[in-house]
Amino acid sequence: MWRHEKTRFLSMKPRCTRRRPSFRFFGSGGFPRRCLSDFPTFPEMNQEVKTEEAGEIDLLDLLKFLNHHRWKIAASAIGGLSLAGLYAFVLATPVFMSSALLLPVQSQNLDQLGAASALMGKKLGNSGDVDLYQSLLTSRTVIKKLIRTEIAESDSSSKMTPVYQALDIDTSNPIKLEVAIKNLSKSIKVDSKESGVGGILEVKAEAKSPWLAQQLLSSILKIGQEEIRLIRIERTNVIINRLGIAVSQAKSEWDSAAGALTWYKDRNRSIILPDQMLKIAKFEMEKQAKEQKYLLARKEYEMQLLEQAKAAPPMMILDPANYPAKASKPQKKLLLVFGLFAGLFGSCGFLMAFRTLTKAQIKSN
Repeated sequence: MWRHEKTRFLSMKPRCTRRRPSFRFFGSGGFPRRCLSDFPTFPEMNQEVKTEEAGEIDLLDLLKFLNHHRWKIAASAIGGLSLAGLYAFVLATPVFMSSALLLPVQSQNLDQLGAASALMGKKLGNSGDVDLYQSLLTSRTVIKKLIRTEIAESDSSSKMTPVYQALDIDTSNPIKLEVAIKNLSKSIKVDSKESGVGGILEVKAEAKSPWLAQQLLSSILKIGQEEIRLIRIERTNVIINRLGIAVSQAKSEWDSAAGALTWYKDRNRSIILPDQMLKIAKFEMEKQAKEQKYLLARKEYEMQLLEQAKAAPPMMILDPANYPAKASKPQKKLLLVFGLFAGLFGSCGFLMAFRTLTKAQIKSN
């Protein structure tokens, strides 16, 4: 009976769900059979598994990977630097830039318009001068005259040669000529040196040699001055013709008003009535108005004749075209830095992409 009660008591105890470790050996290795919960857990391992499953990048692991391939990265950076140096010092054609400073001449009228503003007949600021000179100096008329202009072959030679020969332009081919005109127009830049109306303008020209850049800019400024002067003269002629018609019309109106006043006074020698006095006052006012109109038109006409007689160039050359001491393009330091960083970051990006693709291929297999 005692055994039966003991067995019954033991059967009432809660049974452990965890399997007790067994010391029986199995297999050829002789390892003890144990429950998985008996082994210690490793949070780092679990975190790494979760990180890989979530697709996140372990920065430390990435740095170790890049450090492992540091020689490849260094070789790629040196390769990019070498290619940039080869292009900057050997392959690239040097471009030289010459610059000059201009000051637009102000008009002598009451409004004190800038030369470019007066030429356009509007009150424009310094941006108007820049736009006008940029348009005129790069126009087809100026560029075509520039191509036919003769310049010295070099600074040590007095022999003159046309610009189209110095630039190897085929003038017999219309398509090549148009391309050359567009390229020359793009090589000329006009920018403001100071702010305000009638400020200083800076003109730049690019060429393949220092002497050629200086000669091209000097010729462009000379042709541009003459071209703008001719435009001003032509515009003044148009204004003079219109003002002449207006002066003649104002003179005829003044004569008509004066004749009407004289005729009325001759018809009414004895002015006694108020109605007669009122009419005479109206005739005199009309005559004075027409006289003022004629005088104003005549004054403007005379001023335009004076402007045409002066016909001064609308710009003063403060600083002539300089002789560039060094090439403006290519920018060798910038190219070297760009080549170095391109090789460095390009190799890092390629290695990271290759690593990602390899991992993805392993997971898929």
